[in-house]
Amino acid sequence: MKQKKELRIHPALVFLLLTILVMVISSVGNILNIETSYYSVNVRTGDLENHVVHINSLFNRSGIQYLISNMVSNFITFAPLGNLIVGLLGVGVAYKSGFLNSLFKMIADSRIPRKLITFIIVLLGIISSMFFEVGYVILIPLSAILFKNLGRHPSAGICAAFSGVTFGYGANIIMNGLDSTLLEYTRMATSVLDQTYTINSSGNLFFMIVSTLLLAYLGTFITERFIILKLGKYTFTEEDEIKETITTKEKKGVIIAILAVIFILLILAYCLIPGLPFSGLLLDLSASGYVNQLFGSGSYFSQGVVFISGCLLVLAGLVYGLRVKTIRSNRDLVDGMNYYLKDISSILVLIFFAAQFCMIFRETNIGVFLVATFTELLSNLNLTGLLLVIVTFIIVVISSFFVPAASTKWAIMAPIVVPMFMQSSLSPEFAQAVFRAGDSAVKGISPLFTYFVILIGFLQIYANNKKKTVTITDAMSLMVPYTIGFSLLWLLIVIGFYIIGIPIGPGVGVML
Repeated sequence: MKQKKELRIHPALVFLLLTILVMVISSVGNILNIETSYYSVNVRTGDLENHVVHINSLFNRSGIQYLISNMVSNFITFAPLGNLIVGLLGVGVAYKSGFLNSLFKMIADSRIPRKLITFIIVLLGIISSMFFEVGYVILIPLSAILFKNLGRHPSAGICAAFSGVTFGYGANIIMNGLDSTLLEYTRMATSVLDQTYTINSSGNLFFMIVSTLLLAYLGTFITERFIILKLGKYTFTEEDEIKETITTKEKKGVIIAILAVIFILLILAYCLIPGLPFSGLLLDLSASGYVNQLFGSGSYFSQGVVFISGCLLVLAGLVYGLRVKTIRSNRDLVDGMNYYLKDISSILVLIFFAAQFCMIFRETNIGVFLVATFTELLSNLNLTGLLLVIVTFIIVVISSFFVPAASTKWAIMAPIVVPMFMQSSLSPEFAQAVFRAGDSAVKGISPLFTYFVILIGFLQIYANNKKKTVTITDAMSLMVPYTIGFSLLWLLIVIGFYIIGIPIGPGVGVML
């Protein structure tokens, strides 16, 4: 009896089909004249302004014109594209020179427990989420290479890093760009009820730190107990450059390379300190507050963090390569930059179709329509206390699947959610904490999340069977345990702070 052949639809084709489906839904919504509304706070007057949301059809003259004229620009401006290429230039040099394999072989030969290494990767993912792109285009490939040197499945490292960056986005150990983005909307929403209330810019700090540690532990548990077992044994090939032993010369090369990187990091640190002679080079000194200067949209550091990270990897690879003679000419250096890029041709195809899907979905206004509808539903429920907290969390979770961007959702939800929390004697900072928890819970399984395509691409690179296509459902199935676990833990953390009543930040509690 012949075994039934498994149907595996290529992700690029799935994105194309989803794009067509979105266009059809937008056309039906437009014909039925479906609309909703949401409120925003007028910056000048502090009054609530009503905005009507219509679903835009792309099956009309202007829609077709948009498709034809923007396909190339959608691809070029899609966030993962440029960041991926720039980041992998650095990874390629560091890998081809042998620096990464030597460094990770030294780690593998140490007595560091494997679970602790996994914990560190998830933790670094959560911390690197403050720079967002760095986690996806630098940490993920480095984690894959590290796991391979440990004799483990590289895709497990990919999943661990991706889970930390994505599902731990709302956590961290310091205030960062997410706080800079959310605070302004929280402040304006607070003024609707109380114009004298001052929002504490570090009002979520304790909540973030506790969440970081707990989420890192959970991410480690899920990776070790579920993901590694699900992936099975990795088949190493002759092309996998795994060092059996490392020479004294290579060890010295690694140490010298790390010292060179540390020296540059000290210079960079000086460039991030305002008020000193010739310092603050990478800050947006026109912004108010150090968090905005470092992480705001005008920050030179924030804009160039992927480039800086890539350059540091190039430096490490170059110093190591010159020391151990794996780089003997400028051609060797350039070949190193090309090395990792040869594996991403399939990712570029995915990015093209994913870019069209995400941009067209955004153009139809379906996502904004859904978030506004969910927010209106929450408003009509007139909930208070713990029930308000739980339902708000659930609504943010559902909304995040369709609109992964935190700023877009909070701009719509804050004018309703924050006053509801305040009327229930809950602080605006706690409302923001509940939002950031729900925002991080499920976006890692959403095809609308722009960096979801990066996960699929790297899983394909390190698949045991290169001829077997890694589908969207394959990537989702690996992320589902993280989604369930992190969602439940985020909710438990929120409820825990509510019930226990401990401060969520310096001088800020759950209650007003």
